[in-house]
Amino acid sequence: MHCRKYNLISPLLRGGCLGFVWVFLAMFPSSIFAQTDTNDIQKMDTVSVKGKWLHAKKQGLYDMASAAESPNINGFYALQLMDEDLGQQVWISKEPKCVQIKKETGNAQKGNNYIRLTWDKIGGGCTWIGMGIGWDNWQPKDMSGLRDAARLSFQFKSTSDTLRSLPFAIAFEDYTGAQCWLGFSSKLITTPISSSSWTEVSIPMSMFPFESFKTDPSMIKQFILQLEADGEILIDNICLKPL
Repeated sequence: MHCRKYNLISPLLRGGCLGFVWVFLAMFPSSIFAQTDTNDIQKMDTVSVKGKWLHAKKQGLYDMASAAESPNINGFYALQLMDEDLGQQVWISKEPKCVQIKKETGNAQKGNNYIRLTWDKIGGGCTWIGMGIGWDNWQPKDMSGLRDAARLSFQFKSTSDTLRSLPFAIAFEDYTGAQCWLGFSSKLITTPISSSSWTEVSIPMSMFPFESFKTDPSMIKQFILQLEADGEILIDNICLKPL
C-alpha cells in the first residue's frame, strides 16, 4: 500500500502535479467542496463576479469612445439648433396677426422639412414679435469654448423678389435671463438673396458681445430671433459650424 502511494506521487513530482490536481477535482462533485472547504468556494464566486464587472467596464469604455466620434466643436456636441421638427423646443409670439410659423415639406436645404416664417409687426400692431429655440431639450449649454472656433449658420429663401435684407436681431439667452443681442447686417449673407435657391447666413460666435450684455456663455438656455417690419422667408438648418 505504501509502495503504491509512492509510485503515484513520484511522477507528479517529476512535472505532472498540476494535471493530476485538475483530474482529481473533476472526479468529485461540487457539493463535497461546499461541505469541506466553503472558503474556497466563496473565493471562486468572488472572482466570477469581478470578471463580469470588468467585462461591463470594457463595454462602457467602448461606448464612450464611440460617443467621442460624434461631430463636435471643442467638445460641444449640441450643434443642431433646428432641423426637421419644430417640437417643444421652438416657440413663437402669441399674436397670430403679427407672426406665423409653419413647417413645410419639399425642397429643403437639408433633410425634408423647413419652416415658413411670415410676419407684419406694424400692420398687426404688435410691440414685439419673434421666435426662440431651446435646443438640446432646453438643457444648459456651455458655449464658452466656441467663441473663436464656431459660427452660427442658417439657410433661408425669399418668397418674393422685393426682399433686400433681413430685418432681424438675434440673441443667446442664459439661464439668469440675460440676453446677448446682435443686430443683423447684410455682410453676414454669403450670397445674394434669392427666391430660387438657399442663401446662407454665417455669423462668427466672436461677434456676440456676451460680456457687454452680462450674459454667461457657459449656461445658455435658448436662441432668440427678433423680427422687425414685415416679410416672409423660408428657413432651414439652423446650426453651429466650425470656422
